Amino acid sequence: MDFVKRALNPIWQGIRYQGYRFFSYLSHRVPLRIGYWIGTLAGDFIYLTWKRHAANAVSNTRRVMGREADWRVVKEKARDSFRNYAKTLVDFLRFPHMSYKEIDRAILGREGLEHLDTARSAGKGVVVVTAHIGNWDIAGALLGHMKLPLHGVADKFEPERMNNLINGVREKHGIHILYLDTGSLRQIFTALKRNEIVLLLFDRPQPEDGVPVEFFGETAFLPPGPAAIAIKTGAALVVGYALRDPGDRTFSGRFEEPIEYKHLLTGDKETDIQRVTQEIVNRFEQVIRQHPDQWYMFREMWPRTARHNAEIKKRRLYGTRSLRRRLAERMPESEGAA
Repeated sequence: MDFVKRALNPIWQGIRYQGYRFFSYLSHRVPLRIGYWIGTLAGDFIYLTWKRHAANAVSNTRRVMGREADWRVVKEKARDSFRNYAKTLVDFLRFPHMSYKEIDRAILGREGLEHLDTARSAGKGVVVVTAHIGNWDIAGALLGHMKLPLHGVADKFEPERMNNLINGVREKHGIHILYLDTGSLRQIFTALKRNEIVLLLFDRPQPEDGVPVEFFGETAFLPPGPAAIAIKTGAALVVGYALRDPGDRTFSGRFEEPIEYKHLLTGDKETDIQRVTQEIVNRFEQVIRQHPDQWYMFREMWPRTARHNAEIKKRRLYGTRSLRRRLAERMPESEGAA
């Protein structure tokens, strides 16, 4: 069986590569509104059929919006997150064909660039922490075209020519890619020592070895990397993101004020990493609360109890409005373990 998989793998990788090239070319040739319309339909289809991850999105959105939020609104926001993520995938397909002028026009709002200048003025580099929200590739490309020394940490795609196509485009737009391997940490330290910028995605849940933080009133486990790197190097910590504007034609980028974390340090490594990570989480809570439909978290961010799983399963029923009303009557909001 393993022999068959190894034999078929090059064929499958070739299909992926050619498929990406075809849809990338096609997505840039059709009008953007049509591409987004198709993406919206794809997002709805995935939400309706990809039940495990859709249930995760509903669960996560429930935590963000709070227990008082109407379940119908929660589900609508969760569905909208799939729609917006599908639009982000359309942007991802178009990315290899986008010129700097197109990227420049796409970023309508640019707030907080002075915070990057402030952060770099300390001379120890900047760790820009972002999340799976809005569109991180376009925001990174804009910084790259501003001639800022920017490094992005990313996974390596297979096959090699797929990686060259996708990450090669990021390099073309000024984002030097550091791959997640044994040497990436050393490269990050070197870049920060040169007072450069390192971009890190932050919000992937790590229940096994993550840092426990309070996230929307409950305990979640998030990566220790950004806090640990900043503490080790003395680099500035800045939260940044680019959100999709109403109408979908443009984005608004924003960089928050650098996180002051030196006063949080006690000398105990685990305690310090947890406290700094909590500060990062506090910044993200604000933007995610305002834009839950642009947070693409389809993993299980918070551990779910069996009771909560049962409720999510029932709340994910697709029936008539009367069916939903009867369901709500049987299961009062106060009983939900969300």
